[in-house]
Amino acid sequence: MRRKSSGLWLALLVIFLIQAGLQWRIHPLWAKNYAPKQTTPVGLSPEQLLVAIAGFREFMAGILWVRADGFFHSGNYDAVLPVLRLVTWLDPHNLDVYATGAWHMGYNFTDEAQRSDRRYIPLALKFLEEGIENNPNVWDLYFEMGWMYYHKIQDPVSAVYWLKKADEFPDMIPARRHILAHAQFKAGMFNDAVQTWGRLLADAEKTRNQDWESRNLYDVRQNNFHDTMLDIFRRYGPEPTTQPPLDMKFDATVKVVRPRVILVEGTLNIPTIGARVTVILRDKGRKLDYTPKALKTFTFEVDPTLTYMQDSIAVRETRFRREIDMSKDPKMYSFKAPEYEVEFIFDPRYASPHIQDRIGSDGYGMTDARYLDTSDPSVRMLRKVVTLTRDEILMLGKRGQ
Repeated sequence: MRRKSSGLWLALLVIFLIQAGLQWRIHPLWAKNYAPKQTTPVGLSPEQLLVAIAGFREFMAGILWVRADGFFHSGNYDAVLPVLRLVTWLDPHNLDVYATGAWHMGYNFTDEAQRSDRRYIPLALKFLEEGIENNPNVWDLYFEMGWMYYHKIQDPVSAVYWLKKADEFPDMIPARRHILAHAQFKAGMFNDAVQTWGRLLADAEKTRNQDWESRNLYDVRQNNFHDTMLDIFRRYGPEPTTQPPLDMKFDATVKVVRPRVILVEGTLNIPTIGARVTVILRDKGRKLDYTPKALKTFTFEVDPTLTYMQDSIAVRETRFRREIDMSKDPKMYSFKAPEYEVEFIFDPRYASPHIQDRIGSDGYGMTDARYLDTSDPSVRMLRKVVTLTRDEILMLGKRGQ
């Protein structure tokens, strides 16, 4: 029995040496054509790097990816990020890891009320940028970057840039090309949106009778093309529904009701449902830079001293109101700065279509005597900023302002 064990160990040693020799031979080619553009695997401990010494990169990457998925489904989110970093270093062409990792950072780190920790969004963008650098000849990660801007950050102008890059690839999933036209419309690029739908409709026409899926794709594109044309004509044509401009009578207040708990409420002259007001509380003068270049290198670390809370509140019967409790998440809301800004924003680009019929998707049909913001040429928004001090938020000394 002992002889058989010795023989098995000897065979394993031979296999190991052969693998090491092969790895030594192919490493220059791998480094030239397949290695990550990042020179060092930032964020990994020496112990985590040992798995790469003897080769088996893609094999180990696959195993670790399964492990990361297990961490995610068990709710152990903090354990996911180091594993994702290791997987991308071992196999920089695993698109699912980059896409899922960015989604995880952008959406899954939340407070007790399920508000996203938006400090992680620049990390997600940087992670996607690295993935694009390692995989420039596929459409997937360009689309993921565009979707992050379109849906999470709600910046359709930036989304258009990345979605156009994805749209250049002939093998892109057909339905995902539609997001470019939607983003162009939200960004106020109405002519571009019409042209995109027209091109997509012409492409679908060529194969519309091929099968059920092709007929369905044609119908979807035809409906979107007609709806886009109708929306533009109705809102900006000879007799626009957006005129005369509607006085929004926007206002908002904030009150500290308990330490780290604020009550926000206000008015917006929209008598129906379908509008939302964004509320942001952040360190005074510190806005998040939602660009991949905001970080020099990818890291898992966020600034622990930065407090940045963002919420979205529905407007019902011209009013909105919510109590926002930040006392249960001291790691997200450290309140280290001396002053804070509470910003209230109404962005018509993400309002419901029936509201856009009255005020336009770009705010063309709304006005406000005090809080109309026209600094962005692509959209008219409503914006109000209130300042609070750290002492007021923590209720130190004088209470409840």
